[in-house]
Amino acid sequence: MKQKQENNDFLIEAKNVVKIFNKGMPNEVVALSDINLQIRKGEALTIMGPSGSGKTTLLNCISGIDDATRGEIWIARQNLQKMSDNKKTKYRSQKMGFIFQSFNLIPVLNALENVELPLLLNGYKPKEARKKAKLMLDKVGLSERYYHKPNELSGGQKQRVTIARALVHSPEVIWADEPTGNLDRKTAFEIFDLMVKLNHELGVTLVVVTHDQEIAEKTDRIIYMESGKIKNFDKI
Repeated sequence: MKQKQENNDFLIEAKNVVKIFNKGMPNEVVALSDINLQIRKGEALTIMGPSGSGKTTLLNCISGIDDATRGEIWIARQNLQKMSDNKKTKYRSQKMGFIFQSFNLIPVLNALENVELPLLLNGYKPKEARKKAKLMLDKVGLSERYYHKPNELSGGQKQRVTIARALVHSPEVIWADEPTGNLDRKTAFEIFDLMVKLNHELGVTLVVVTHDQEIAEKTDRIIYMESGKIKNFDKI
């Protein structure tokens, strides 16, 4: 793993976070138990663990996709738990980017239209959105694929479009849940190397969930989860 210069500027802090599904029911499940985690601004962090360990639940809670049952989640010194649903949705659309295993591209839109869509939804003028989308597609190596629709792209190219879409609005943090899970081995390494490169170049915080140890070793730090708890982690 790469080591970055010491920096105590935490972008994300989870304090005593608990997540319980079906609370009070016979089938109650404690998915997260007393999670405490700090993530620095600009850090690349991997969350690992077996299936059912709580990796994706943790990512969903600290990104605001799901609500924690108890505890505090702070992002850029804002308490995510105290935001209204509308404010949380707006914050995610403006300050966060998401990359998933299934590319979630809109099939009727070409690569350029898929990437510029978040900008248009956030109020950018069409000309400005188009310019920024082209620049980001150039950055991920797709300058020759602006007008190709998802069904005309390879798996690796689709994920590059997804990365461009996640970064085009200059977010503070990128959340990536198994971003290489649908890719062959060679393409997976190429895509993840690109993600880490952009993490360094743009200074955006990167939080990744993966089962792949070799992929995880490319980030600055790894935490390991088991049964809803952080079992061990590299020091910050």
